[in-house]
Amino acid sequence: MQLVLEGSAYQKPRNTVGTDTIGVDIGPSSLAIVSQQGHVQLKTFCEELKPNAGAKRRLARKMERQRRANNSQNYDDKGRVKQGRLTWKESQQYKATRRRYATAERKLAAYRKGLHGKLVNDLLRVGQTIQIEKTSFRGWQKRFGKSVALRAPGLFYEHVKRIVAKTGGTLREVSTYTTKFSQYCHGCRTYRKKPLSQRWHTCACGIGPVQRDLYSAFLLAYLTSTDNTPSIALNEWEGAEPRLQAEIERLKQRANEGQSLPGSFGLPKVGARQPKSLSPNQQELCSPSLQYRKGKLEALEMGKEPPRL
Repeated sequence: MQLVLEGSAYQKPRNTVGTDTIGVDIGPSSLAIVSQQGHVQLKTFCEELKPNAGAKRRLARKMERQRRANNSQNYDDKGRVKQGRLTWKESQQYKATRRRYATAERKLAAYRKGLHGKLVNDLLRVGQTIQIEKTSFRGWQKRFGKSVALRAPGLFYEHVKRIVAKTGGTLREVSTYTTKFSQYCHGCRTYRKKPLSQRWHTCACGIGPVQRDLYSAFLLAYLTSTDNTPSIALNEWEGAEPRLQAEIERLKQRANEGQSLPGSFGLPKVGARQPKSLSPNQQELCSPSLQYRKGKLEALEMGKEPPRL
């Protein structure tokens, strides 16, 4: 017997849906969130999962030791499994460890699901219009297997889609092949390829340095539905840049306090300096006729007008 009720599900007062437009950049181990009206956050994706993952890893190693001790005849001198049909013995201790491992896996999945729900509610409290890049999470498994298996960004994305549809919000997926925000600079409106190890965007036109994930989320927040490039006025960037820098300063303070942060943040170690300018070779890659001065884009060459932002 199934009971179906008409209407909308109960919404807790603390989870009231906001009205802002949000750009979200999901990474294997990081989550960048930037809204048009003020909210900026760069955080480790499901950072609280670390202790549970460690317990699960220790149980997996214990199972492997017990399996080898009970089936030494199935391994060669180098510790490799022999070829052919093999018979495996399972001791009672091994079965008990396997049950503990299954319980740890179940608890980890339940805890991760709760963290995903909390993140989605945090997003909807800021705004109900969410813009996000369409990513192949299955492709990430080949390169970032451990991080994807631990944090499950694909499940988080499906959770966002489901909750946004339930609350009447808007979720817009944009293709990374057409937008290419990791290569784009809104100041000079040019594209320049960056290696994955380069975590900061700095352009000769005066934009930057700004953290790569935060900048992509910022561009997503200002993307219109009719264009593949965001329409950003100079005053909007001048208002957003201090907020982005304030978030980076907060993360630097955490790093100085000894907290562990993902390498994808691109933050220098304690005592290291953040790059302030481009090298001459990098400056040649950008448009030489533009420069960002005192809140406006000026043409360096006579007779050339700056592009309209």
